[in-house]
Amino acid sequence: MRNLILPTNGCIPLARPMALWLTAVGMAVLAPSAHALGPRPDFGVTLGPAVLCRDKLEMKYLYDYLSTSFGPAYKREQGAYWFRTKAQLFGKELVEVFVSDQSSEWDFVGAVFKVKPDELATAVQTAAGPVFVKTATGYQYSPYQAQGSSEIMWQNKNAKLLCRRHVTAMPPLAPPVR
Repeated sequence: MRNLILPTNGCIPLARPMALWLTAVGMAVLAPSAHALGPRPDFGVTLGPAVLCRDKLEMKYLYDYLSTSFGPAYKREQGAYWFRTKAQLFGKELVEVFVSDQSSEWDFVGAVFKVKPDELATAVQTAAGPVFVKTATGYQYSPYQAQGSSEIMWQNKNAKLLCRRHVTAMPPLAPPVR
């Protein structure tokens, strides 16, 4: 049993936790839906390294993160869940973000920006450092590739930045030889 010793300021010990709980419950009830709120404060440090292939790609975590930030995916096609967004990444406006639905041999996460690939390559290099190089010179719609394997390519009129990694199934380990 707890020793009930009143603090010198005269507050009842249980009053503060109860007030905090009531405040949290009230905020949860009155708060608008997650997709109306937009990106979480850690959006840039969560999605930025992922699309630049600087982080391990955990599809479940990224799907849950995007669902919490933007609400449910509005479509599932091309092997991905797609989320509409009103946010910025690397100083450029985003249109959509997407994450693999794990139906293919690739794990991937990406973002579609409201700029051309040339502008996005420059913005990402300025903000985060990787240098993107065109993979085919002389071709107007040539994709860009960074050393870390991130890619920038056209998505209709916009630029798409993505990280994709081949899913390799590990064979079961052989039992030790005796």
